[in-house]
Amino acid sequence: MSVSLEASRKFVTVLEKTQYYPPDRMQAYQRRLLQPLLHHARREVPFYATRLDPLFAPDQSIRWEAWNDIPTFTRADAQQAGDALFAKSYPEQMGPFSEGQTSGSTGTPLKFRTTGMAQLMATAASQRIFDWHAVDCSAKMAIIADSRGRYPAPDGAPGRQWNITKPEAPACQLSVTETIENQLEWILKTRPGAVTSYPSIAVALGELAEQRGIALPFHTFVGQGEVFSDAAKTYLAGTHGLKLIDRYGASELGAIAAQCPAGSLHHQFCEAGLMEVLDFDDGKSITDGRGRLILTPFYNYAMPLIRYENQDQVELTSQACICGRTLPSIQQILGRERNVFTYADGSRSWPSMLEGEYQPFLPSRQIQGIQKSLRDVEIRFVRDEASSQQVDQPGLQTYLRTRLHPSITIDIFETPEIPRSASGKYEQWITLVR
Repeated sequence: MSVSLEASRKFVTVLEKTQYYPPDRMQAYQRRLLQPLLHHARREVPFYATRLDPLFAPDQSIRWEAWNDIPTFTRADAQQAGDALFAKSYPEQMGPFSEGQTSGSTGTPLKFRTTGMAQLMATAASQRIFDWHAVDCSAKMAIIADSRGRYPAPDGAPGRQWNITKPEAPACQLSVTETIENQLEWILKTRPGAVTSYPSIAVALGELAEQRGIALPFHTFVGQGEVFSDAAKTYLAGTHGLKLIDRYGASELGAIAAQCPAGSLHHQFCEAGLMEVLDFDDGKSITDGRGRLILTPFYNYAMPLIRYENQDQVELTSQACICGRTLPSIQQILGRERNVFTYADGSRSWPSMLEGEYQPFLPSRQIQGIQKSLRDVEIRFVRDEASSQQVDQPGLQTYLRTRLHPSITIDIFETPEIPRSASGKYEQWITLVR
């Protein structure tokens, strides 16, 4: 960890209190963090030199009622802005800045800067997640992630401190670009108590372990970087008995939300940033239903992101969580715009299925669905060489018309492999419809 343990622990103590703030108190808390950020961005960041003008009254106070007059911007806009998003200077107490880049799963990676204070917030948020779920912080944590080619098999590398309750707890890490076979061999060798990676990696590890007739050696899986589908959760918990933790964030944004241990809802991390969800049709802010996610992190003074759209889509709910925490809740994380299928009648769906659902129709060990038009879906599959089963295209089409939409027509293509992205992510469903 690049931030002090003492400072992180103090931040965790604050988060233990703020998670029970009533809405009006939380709004006041957020505005106290937003106000200096807005002044700083307007003064020190070229991108915001005039962009934030509608917010400022003649006496330089903030006109909160004008918040929605500030335009949103996307990752592509941020890439085009380049260095104009970097602060010329920022307060020393925000800590030194570091540089990174997004995974590039949507195309060109975004190069970003973040501050020590933002890292402190992320560290504290991670510890709160572990505390919520009663994670054994003395256990070994294995991290399988995008490492830009570092930490190869068979050994990987020792990991950094992964929690602040037991900072001496062991950790290890492996590149996600290793084959699933190599990943499983590494897991069996290192024997971690918990694993952090993409949910599709956990499913693939589970399926391979099943094929070999062995048990996974870890008891906790922390999912990040991909939508953690209900189908994947059912499989991993039901078949392998894993404790599952769904953590939601982004490289350039930090912690966004995490699943509550008391149920299926995800609690927003309101202390880390302002989260808005805008209706798909009229662009107005909503508190219930599905929409586009807009985020404003509070602690990144090196590269402020004010009303930033990372192109994720979520479903909000205003229902209170049974845990008693007052943090707003996300009913479902739907994924990126490129994962949403749109049909001829204007309806949408967010496909989510396990490989096993296709086995009655395909001799497959991996599949991917590509929506080519409003009605046409291409199914690509990697053949299971141990199976003598024939392809049942009519049966699969009937099944997918039930699961997706009755209007679709499918084409099936066999392929030797379905590659992951450069960052190791695997997307089972992608739409080309715009």
